[in-house]
Amino acid sequence: IESKSAAPLVPVSVLKKKTVAWGNIAGLIAFLTETSLVFLMTLYLQEVLDFSPLTAGLSFGVLGVGTVIGGSIAPRVIGATGTRTTLIVGGLLQAVATLSLIALGETSASMWLLLIATFAGGIGNMLVIVGFMVTATTGLPDHEQGMATGLATMTQQIGITMGTPIMSAVVAANTDIHAGITTAVIVNTAVVVVGILTTVLFLRNKAAHAPVAG
Repeated sequence: IESKSAAPLVPVSVLKKKTVAWGNIAGLIAFLTETSLVFLMTLYLQEVLDFSPLTAGLSFGVLGVGTVIGGSIAPRVIGATGTRTTLIVGGLLQAVATLSLIALGETSASMWLLLIATFAGGIGNMLVIVGFMVTATTGLPDHEQGMATGLATMTQQIGITMGTPIMSAVVAANTDIHAGITTAVIVNTAVVVVGILTTVLFLRNKAAHAPVAG
């Protein structure tokens, strides 16, 4: 950010727009939490349930289905309710689904809970991601759309990079792997809730009904 440059890479005025700033924060949290949750559930499947890497990987197929469904319905949800409501609803769904994972036990009987929760969480997370992309590029002139999209892409990469190390540190702080994963799931849920609260408190309805293709 070059505040004194005649042609800054990212003008400060752009970052001062609430849709850009808070939209990107919502996106950062969405990517940080969901990608790190996959890491946590991989640990659970392999270290607690003793699944093979292949079986553990296949278990995330339902998460993929959930994200496809979430991505498919997101434009219609945004069109009907607005981006702010979509971010909140998606975040709530992701938070509830994630929190339910604290009930995972040490036997394979818990697989049903994991599959249902990751499926539902995938839908919620994708609602947030699509809502974030729309919000973060709303209210800007055409010549700034490319820059806004670039910022959103950077936010995505930062979120993906941050999540796993943070949750890994939480797990490592516990001597018992199962207890560590449970604690990390609670932390993950708390971060999602923070994202919801920032949307509720700071993102107003001005751009709530931005047009979305689809």
